[in-house]
Amino acid sequence: MENKTGKYIKYAIGEIVLVVIGILIALQINTWNQQRIQNKDEQPALKNLKQDFEYNYKALDSVLNETKNNIASQFILLNHTGNKSKDITRAQFNISLNRLADINEFYPRNGFLDDLMNSGNLGIIKNQMLRNKLSSWSSVFEYIRSREIELEKGRDRVSNMIIKKGSWLNADAVSTDQAVKNNTFPKSGFDIDNRNLLNDLEFENNTENTIYQNDKLVQSHEKGLQLITEILSLLEKEIKE
Repeated sequence: MENKTGKYIKYAIGEIVLVVIGILIALQINTWNQQRIQNKDEQPALKNLKQDFEYNYKALDSVLNETKNNIASQFILLNHTGNKSKDITRAQFNISLNRLADINEFYPRNGFLDDLMNSGNLGIIKNQMLRNKLSSWSSVFEYIRSREIELEKGRDRVSNMIIKKGSWLNADAVSTDQAVKNNTFPKSGFDIDNRNLLNDLEFENNTENTIYQNDKLVQSHEKGLQLITEILSLLEKEIKE
């Protein structure tokens, strides 16, 4: 009787061991399948991200350069206010006046990254540092956008001042903005020299504030370009041709 009981126990233990081994094998096979699927999906994802961030780098670099050009042009105005030299032509002043009210906004290509994050699939990217950099991109872009919004407030103050004390038609006569060029505006019916704004303290203050806000925007652009550079470097290392 004891022999039969012992054999039964051994048989039962053997069955349990086989079941456990079967479960472990099934789990391992499932893990392998998941890894295989992830590996299959990762490379196309990396290449799509590389395309998007190469575009973002070019777009942001272009916006940065235009913003720096605006600052240089706005300093021309600031160097002629009040009792300082008025050695500036109408055309030169109006060109700088247009740049005073100009904002170069950054429109990134974020669709693929947003899809990965919203679907919870960012984990298909195995490199943790790359995942961290990608996750931080949205906050960097939001900061750039917040600086643009602050600059827009200053732009509105400048625009309202020109509406009250200057002539947009005279300024637009030398504008390089395509939207202005697409319309054939007539000459102003008022003999207004926009250079008179140089004698207005409010204009000087608005110009100085606009330069300050543009400089803060440049700093946000540079921070964004640094992150994009780091992301592209990591993507290059992970992509297998």
